[in-house]
Amino acid sequence: MNAFHSAAKHQAFTMAAKELCVTQSAISRHIAALEDYLGQKLFIRKASGLELTDAGATYLNATRPAMAALESATSQLMSYGGSGGALNLSVPPTFAAQWLFPRLGHFKRTLPQVSLNFVRYQHAHDFAVPYEFDAAIQYGYGNWPSANARYLIGKETSIVCSPQLRDALPLRTPADLQQATLLQHIEVPLAWHDWMEANQCDTSGSRFGPGFNLYSLIIRAAVSGFGVGIVPTCLVEDELQAGSLVEPLGERFQSPLGYYLCAPTARTNLSVYKLVAAWLEHCCSHGAVESGGIAAPAAACIFCADEPKAA
Repeated sequence: MNAFHSAAKHQAFTMAAKELCVTQSAISRHIAALEDYLGQKLFIRKASGLELTDAGATYLNATRPAMAALESATSQLMSYGGSGGALNLSVPPTFAAQWLFPRLGHFKRTLPQVSLNFVRYQHAHDFAVPYEFDAAIQYGYGNWPSANARYLIGKETSIVCSPQLRDALPLRTPADLQQATLLQHIEVPLAWHDWMEANQCDTSGSRFGPGFNLYSLIIRAAVSGFGVGIVPTCLVEDELQAGSLVEPLGERFQSPLGYYLCAPTARTNLSVYKLVAAWLEHCCSHGAVESGGIAAPAAACIFCADEPKAA
């Protein structure tokens, strides 16, 4: 397989042989054996070099994710003896800033052998397609094709606004929302509609209001008194504690949407992925951030050894 990928990359057996430190004839024999096994020609041999056939191009694209996972696992095993390594993680900007980053001090203390690389955020729709990340935290229903999706947090949802807006309208009952400006997340367009329908409210105006593509913008707009937002509670813990946001209706609800840790199945066997996944699940189930790190739970946990003890 290495011979095929190297030959496809260089479009020449000579360069592939040089890269893999073998002879050109060895590369040629490997490719011929692979073509015989598959019953398909993978390359067109030309005087100027090699050219992938349609079957070869299809096979190359299909096997790239597996090769990338194998290279990543090999590199980590050699560098860290299987006990750690680096993980390329794609995270939604608001979740990173509001929830994940305040916990990275705890991450560094408890998993010093692991390095997190935050790559450009991409919302993946099909994890069979190669991406630059090893794993991603995504907001949705948890049903992405070809992905192993582990629910983390975010289904608990709050309706929030500034205390000044709550008092000015005022906002005390679900029906009072009809006189408020509803802040809309353009990628979660039915959030208000679903909530109003569940609470037996008039849904006719549920999709009217200024639209934003990030929850962080909705949060800032709500703090400024611009309108009322509907957001995952985990993203506004600090604002609620500080009093810059309030929950005017006094109740939270469970959304079908949440934040999931997602990865192609081949990546989930990496030891570094397992460590990061276990740490994330620990943080999601054990309290909020305190000045010294994550609040220590009562139950014993491998991540709690250096956490500050509750007074």
